[in-house]
Amino acid sequence: MYKQPFLSFDPPTAGQTVGIMAPSSSIDETRFAQGVEILHGMGLKTKIHPQTYSVLHQSAGTPAQKASALHDLFKDPDVDIIIGACGGNRAVHFLHLLDFDLIRTHAKPCGGFSDITALLHAIHTQASIETYHMPTVQNLGRIDEDSLNSLLTLHEPKIWNDVTILRDGIGTGKLMGGTLSMICSLIGTPHMPDYTDTILFVEDVNEELSRVDRMLWQLRESLPFTKLKGIIIGEFLNPADTGRPYGFTLTDIIREHITGLEIPVVTNAPIGHGTRNHALRFGVIAGITAQNDVLHLQYS
Repeated sequence: MYKQPFLSFDPPTAGQTVGIMAPSSSIDETRFAQGVEILHGMGLKTKIHPQTYSVLHQSAGTPAQKASALHDLFKDPDVDIIIGACGGNRAVHFLHLLDFDLIRTHAKPCGGFSDITALLHAIHTQASIETYHMPTVQNLGRIDEDSLNSLLTLHEPKIWNDVTILRDGIGTGKLMGGTLSMICSLIGTPHMPDYTDTILFVEDVNEELSRVDRMLWQLRESLPFTKLKGIIIGEFLNPADTGRPYGFTLTDIIREHITGLEIPVVTNAPIGHGTRNHALRFGVIAGITAQNDVLHLQYS
């Protein structure tokens, strides 16, 4: 685990170059090309690593190919920010091949979400540099205008006025999180950071309510929730309840797991696999104020 000071970055700006590789599943070339054009329309240049087009079953190539591609983009002086091509599966399989000293030496922000949650956690924990929880290139064509604009306004305060507040209050802590199932998969590994004094954000997609319940329990007990400074629940897109009816709604489940907490807790935040997926800085100190169904978030 890192012992060096934490490194943060200025927000992306027009004219910078986005390096792209595929940490997880293989791309949908049509959707990916659309995302690249959206980046160009935002005034950003792109440099696509050849590994991005690799295919090995569902995976975008082998773990070794992925590690080499990420190293190449970190070493490339022309690349200002790295964004994952798409999510899916198998990002965890190349984490042990990463040279975190190299990543630290050539520090630059790396972004993505979903399966790439694993990579964001690993870079934060092992290299102590800021990452971005943000849409992948392939996902850019599916998100709304506010989410797109959030890419270039990463450091600016956020005001979300369509959230639901389950516990109001004020909290300050390190902002970390991502896809719930991926965070749980990292527990017990060297890539899982200490979540003490953290504002946790979570979202997920296509999960059974019973599994969401178990995973939230796992986080509640292992982090634990009592050491958090706030909880932000994003979208749980397409929740499933197949087989024997579970009976508990998502809100029921969340309320049960926050019983006794005295920290701000909000749901319906614009983070997730749907059209709302605002970019967030991962690992930096943030403050939140949750009152009157409005969440204010700003970075220190």
